[in-house]
Amino acid sequence: MKLLKSITIGISPLLAMSFSIAILLSSCGGADNRKSTRKVSTKVHDRKAYALGEEHAANLLKSADDEDSVQEGLLDIRARISNIESNLGRQSAADYERGFTDYVRKNCDSLARIIF
Repeated sequence: MKLLKSITIGISPLLAMSFSIAILLSSCGGADNRKSTRKVSTKVHDRKAYALGEEHAANLLKSADDEDSVQEGLLDIRARISNIESNLGRQSAADYERGFTDYVRKNCDSLARIIF
């Protein structure tokens, strides 16, 4: 993966990506704060959402040729989480996100350390 090589070569791409990810994760909250305060189970309830998160993580890792494609992919994932929450509920969105993060942690720990 070219992205991982560029990250290990210099600290500048690492800082840029970390900053971008931090902004992405903190700025994508919904307008309805009541939804985000609802508790969700730590156990996976929506197996389909979890599996879809894993599938999208696998697709992202396959196409992660450079930093731009990773950032675009992460924006897409964040949009999907928001869409799932709006249409299926917070638990399904949490399960989708959990599937995504679990897959990345298992299959690309160097990228996981940067973005999680």
